[in-house]
Amino acid sequence: MTTSHQPGDTPAHVDYTRPPAPPGSQLSWESTVTAPTEFVPYTYTEAELEYITGRRRLSIASVIFGLVALALGVIGVFGLPFALIALTLALIARTTENRARTLWLSGLVSALVAVLLAVGWIAYIWNAVLPLL
Repeated sequence: MTTSHQPGDTPAHVDYTRPPAPPGSQLSWESTVTAPTEFVPYTYTEAELEYITGRRRLSIASVIFGLVALALGVIGVFGLPFALIALTLALIARTTENRARTLWLSGLVSALVAVLLAVGWIAYIWNAVLPLL
């Protein structure tokens, strides 16, 4: 329950400011200067550009191995080793090469399709060819 203020009551003065620091403990003005307030775009050095754009080797290798696996997978089971290599390279590139997402994703998809082709050939050989022997 609150009571109303009496006409003679004055609130206590609370001072929230702290006393100034002694002269030896203050920071110098030069150390408090911050960055400029206007926007300054960051420019990459040649080494940084090479590092950012040059990390696509695993992705390109996974695409190449995936396409070879697809080509050999149409003929027979011969594309399965290439598909497994492409799958491994694509999964490694997924974590290391962030900017080459399209490349490693296409390598991953082509490797998975080649694995499915190889599984289809194995099922065909198992069901159609082996009973004839």
